Amino acid sequence: MNFADILSVLGGALLGLIVAYVNMRISKANMNASNMAAVMGVNMLRLLLDAAALAACYFVCKAYELPMMATLIAAAVGLSVGGMVFLKIMVKKTQPQSEERADGGERN
Repeated sequence: MNFADILSVLGGALLGLIVAYVNMRISKANMNASNMAAVMGVNMLRLLLDAAALAACYFVCKAYELPMMATLIAAAVGLSVGGMVFLKIMVKKTQPQSEERADGGERN
């Protein structure tokens, strides 16, 4: 693996993290939507952004003859891990809990 291959993998992971952040901002902006069509539209937009990120990785790898599988896997990991981390951050900001209620109110 040469330097260009490592950069393509890191670029794929970075692209995944950026798209996960954009998805979090979209979700946060439409958090209080009561219309079911709006919620479905936001979810569809997020899925399309994920697919567009993976397609961009695919076409860049194909055009520049970079390692496709490693870059696509790195982008998918960036999307998944970034999505989980940003979801945890978003939940902490929107629903702060005290230490007593964090365990469901049970006392040991």
